[in-house]
Amino acid sequence: MAIRRRQSVRYLVGGASHPDSFATCAKSGYKTPPTRNALARRGSVLVVVLVTLAFAALLLTRMIETGAPDLLIAMRQADRDRLRVDAYGALETTLAALMDFRTVDGGLYSPTQGWGDILTYAAYEPREGVTMNVTFEDESAKLSLPRMNADTMAGLFVQLGLSTTDAARVADAILSWTRNGHVSAETATSASVYEQGDPPAQPPYRSLRSFDELATIAVARDYFYDEQGQPKPLLESFKQAVSLYEFNATNLNSAGEAVLVASGWDPTQSSTLQKYLTTKQTALKQRPYLRSAAEARGQVGNVSLRNLGAQIQLLRVIVTAQQGGARLQLTA
Repeated sequence: MAIRRRQSVRYLVGGASHPDSFATCAKSGYKTPPTRNALARRGSVLVVVLVTLAFAALLLTRMIETGAPDLLIAMRQADRDRLRVDAYGALETTLAALMDFRTVDGGLYSPTQGWGDILTYAAYEPREGVTMNVTFEDESAKLSLPRMNADTMAGLFVQLGLSTTDAARVADAILSWTRNGHVSAETATSASVYEQGDPPAQPPYRSLRSFDELATIAVARDYFYDEQGQPKPLLESFKQAVSLYEFNATNLNSAGEAVLVASGWDPTQSSTLQKYLTTKQTALKQRPYLRSAAEARGQVGNVSLRNLGAQIQLLRVIVTAQQGGARLQLTA
């Protein structure tokens, strides 16, 4: 028996195919080794599987990368649609409450009437999880650019930091661009200068529709923008003091010092009015706002009231709705 085992080992190692060798292998526990063709087939299958897995992983990664922005956009659109409904609801509540004040008091003068926190006044409760905020901007606290004359505009630029000569030049340039028939004091702002430009242009002879239009006006653009085309501080100051909308009276209750001085007041009179409006008048049982322009004379003396009033003529309402990371702002 021992001799046959040794034979079978020899047969296996040598690769012989004697019939007795297979029987001996079965009895002794040895298995038949795979051939080279079988090993090659197994290796090919393994390579195919690995390549398939790699391709599937690449395809899945690509689908995730491509689909993520679409999912994000869809989610933002859904949040926007929901918040828009909330914002419009708050806006309608705000307008209804403002109408109450306008009916009772005869007009809107200042948030100190009691509508500064309008949603609390109206007992408005937003949807669960949504925070709502309403702010106001009195556009009529500024000077109406379509109604400004050369003296008022030049006076404003002096208040904004320009010299008297430069202020007159900028005002003249803007009026040459916006007013048909305005006689320019210098040829640099005449219509022929724009016609000879590259590209040729023609003054529109209408009020500015955007503050960006100042970059097109000869002479004036040098004061509002630097050589690289970046805005200078004067541009932002001009935006804060001037409105592109047309209205007949600036609201004294919210006008700034530069606006009042450009309207013919002196700094002392402007400071006196500002102090009166910002001082709590409850102890004196007085309103902390003016109801007519004539009331200003009782506080600061005899002042010019030309193009000045006490009511809000243009009120910007800004409604901000937020839920988690989603935020929507509605302006009216």
